[in-house]
Amino acid sequence: MGPLANDRRIPALEGMIEDARDRGAQVVTGGRRMGNKGYFFEPTVLTDVPAQARIMNEEPFGPVAIINRYTELDAAIEKANRLPCGLGAFGYARSGHTQQRLRDEVRSGMMTINHLGLALPETPFGGLGESGYGFEGGSLAVDSYLVTWFVTQLH
Repeated sequence: MGPLANDRRIPALEGMIEDARDRGAQVVTGGRRMGNKGYFFEPTVLTDVPAQARIMNEEPFGPVAIINRYTELDAAIEKANRLPCGLGAFGYARSGHTQQRLRDEVRSGMMTINHLGLALPETPFGGLGESGYGFEGGSLAVDSYLVTWFVTQLH
C-alpha cells in the first residue's frame, strides 16, 4: 500500500471516516494513519454506510472500501448510479440474470463481476462523467498519441 498523494488527505480521510461512523457505519478494519511520518493510511473497510455520509458523496482518494449489502437489485443499481461519477464498480452475484443487469445498467468506466479484475496493466483504466475523460492502459492508451484522419476523394 503506497502513500497518499499529500498531507491534506490524512485529515480528509479521518474526517470522512468519523462522519460515516457518526452516521452508523461500521469500521471493520483500518481507519487510521499509519505511524507518524509520511502520508500512509491503513487500508480501511467500512460497512453499512448510509447515503448521507460524506464518503458516499465525495471521493476519498485513499485506501477505503465501502461494502453495503442490498436485498433488491433495483435498489443496488439505483445507489450505484446516483452520483455524476463512475470510475470503477464491483459486483458480486450468483445469478446470470443479475450479472447481466449489473453489466448493462451500472454506469461505470470499468466494471468487474465476481472477481477483482480492475486496474491491471493490460486493461483499460478510465471513468465516466466526473470520474475522468478517456482511458489509459491497455491498447486504448495508444489512442492519445495517434492522429487519426479520414480522407475521401473523387476523381
